[in-house]
Amino acid sequence: MGETTYFYGGKVITVDAEFSIADALVIEDERVVAVGRGDDLRQRLGPGVRSVNLQGRSVLPGFIDTHGHLGLFGLDELKVQLKGADSKETILDRLSARVKHASPGDWIVAMPIGDPPYFLNADELRAAGAVPSCAELDAIAPSNPVYLQAPTNRVPNFAVLNTAALKAAGITSATSVSPYSRVILDARGELSGILEGALQPLYNADPLYQLIEQVAPKTTYDDIRNGIALLAPQFAAHGTTTLLEAHLTEPEELRAYAELQAQDRLPVRVFYTFEIDGRQSLAEIERYLKTLRFAANGGFGSAQLKVVGCSIGLDGPYWHGAACNDQPYRGPFGDTVHPGTLVPWDHYRAILRLAASLNFRIHAEAAGRGSIGIALKAFAEIDAQTPIRDQRYVLEHCEFPTREQIAECARLGVAPTTSTNFIWGKGEEVYNQRLGAAYAERAIPLRDWLDGGVPIAQSTDWGPREALFTLWQSVARRAGKTGLVVGPHQRISREEAIRCFTRNGAWALKMEHELGSIEVGKRADLIVLDGDPLSVAEIAIKSLRVNATLLDGKVVHGTL
Repeated sequence: MGETTYFYGGKVITVDAEFSIADALVIEDERVVAVGRGDDLRQRLGPGVRSVNLQGRSVLPGFIDTHGHLGLFGLDELKVQLKGADSKETILDRLSARVKHASPGDWIVAMPIGDPPYFLNADELRAAGAVPSCAELDAIAPSNPVYLQAPTNRVPNFAVLNTAALKAAGITSATSVSPYSRVILDARGELSGILEGALQPLYNADPLYQLIEQVAPKTTYDDIRNGIALLAPQFAAHGTTTLLEAHLTEPEELRAYAELQAQDRLPVRVFYTFEIDGRQSLAEIERYLKTLRFAANGGFGSAQLKVVGCSIGLDGPYWHGAACNDQPYRGPFGDTVHPGTLVPWDHYRAILRLAASLNFRIHAEAAGRGSIGIALKAFAEIDAQTPIRDQRYVLEHCEFPTREQIAECARLGVAPTTSTNFIWGKGEEVYNQRLGAAYAERAIPLRDWLDGGVPIAQSTDWGPREALFTLWQSVARRAGKTGLVVGPHQRISREEAIRCFTRNGAWALKMEHELGSIEVGKRADLIVLDGDPLSVAEIAIKSLRVNATLLDGKVVHGTL
C-alpha cells in the first residue's frame, strides 16, 4: 500500500455529474479513495496518514488539453526568445547573448518580434522602430546568419534576416519570386533585412519563404526531445495534466515522449495520433496504417503515454486564407478567397473508409464551416455501414459550426474539440473584420454546442498555453487586439467552462472512467489553486496561480 494523503480545509470542485463541492478528499495508490466532508473522512483514516491543510484553497481535476501541440511548439523553446523585448536595444541584446555561445557559421534563429502566441503588438513595434536593421544584425553577428522568424499565425507578417542569412538564401535586392511576399529595401535601395508578406513557417509554399527554408537549420531528434523537455513542465505549471497531440505530429515526437517518460521527465499524460499524409496514394497510406495496427482497436500504450488513433487534416487557418468555408471570404491580402480542401473528396472518403476498416479511431482536423461539413459527410457514410458512435471520432478546431452540424455530431457521437483562444488571437482582425459580424457572432459557439447536447472539449492550441487563460476566455470571449466581446450570446457559465476543460476532455479521449473529475476510483490528477474560480472576479480567473499540480497523486509542479 502506498502513501495516503488527506486534503482538508479547502474547496474541492469535483466536477462530478452534479458538480458537487466538497471540502476534503483522500488519495492513495494514485487514486482518489474518498471525497466529502473533512470531519467525516478524518474519522475513517488510520495512523500514518499525510495531512495537507488547503487553507481555503481550491482543488480541481487537472485540465485536459485536447489540442496542445507540445511537440511542435517545444521547438520554439530552443530559439532566442523575444517576448517582452519592446525595443531594438533589448532585441539586439538577446541575440548577442546567443551569438556569444555560437560557433562561426551557426544560425541564430529567434522567435518573431512581438509577444507570443499571436504577436498582436508586432506591427506597433515595427512602426516604433524596434526592428533591427540588416547592418545592426551584421554588427552583432558578423560570422553567423541571423533569422528572426515571422509569426506562423499572422498573415501578412514579416521576418528579419542579416546579410549572411540573406546570402545563404540567395536573396538580393532584385529578388521577386512571390505575388504576396516581397523584399523590403531601405532608403538607399539596399536590403533592409525585412521580408514581408506570407513568411509563416507552417502551411506555406510561398516561394520567398521557401528560399529561407531550404537553407535554415533542419530539426533534429535532439531538438524535438529537448524542446518537449523544456515545454512540458510549463503545461504542468499551468495546471494541465493531460494533453492530446491531435495533428501536425511527427513520429520522432513519440520516440521523445517515450524516452522522457522512461527518465521520469514527462510531467503530463500524452495521448498521441499518427498523422496521415493525404498527398500519398491510397496504397501508400494502407501500407502506413498497417504498420500502425498496434494503435487500432482502442489504442496502445500506458496510462501516461498512449497512441489513440490516426489524424488527417482537411484545411488550414482562416488567417492564412486556407480554411475551407461555406462561401468566399476576404483573404489576408485583401483578395476574395474560397479554397477547397487539402485532400480531394473522393480521396478523403477513401482514406477514412480505409482507416475505419482497420478499426482506427479517426481524428479529423476541420477549421472551416465547409470542411466541417465534409468531414461529417464522410463520418456519416462510414456510420451507415458500421455505426461509429462507440468509436467517438474526434473533430478538431470547429471554428464556425452550424447548428445542423452540431446536431449531426450529436447523432454520430462525435467528440468535437475547439479553443476560445482563437477568439483572443483572431477575433478582431479575422473574425470581425475579414469574415464579418455574422460569422463573428457564431465563432467558437460553446453555448450552441452545449445546448445541442454535445460535450464540447476545450484546448489551448496556438495559445496562450495557460489553461486558466483559456478557461477565462470561455466566459469572457474577448479579442486580444481590441477587447471586443465576440459572440456574447455564446458565453457559458464558469461551471460549464470548467467541465469543458476537464470532464468533457476526458470524454473526448474515452477516458471518462479514469480522468476528468474528482471521484472515488479515478486517477488523482489534481491541481491546487490559490483562489476560487467560481467566485473571483471574472477578470481574475486568468490570474489565479496553480500552487501545485499532481499526476497520479505525485506532485509534478509546485508544492503542497
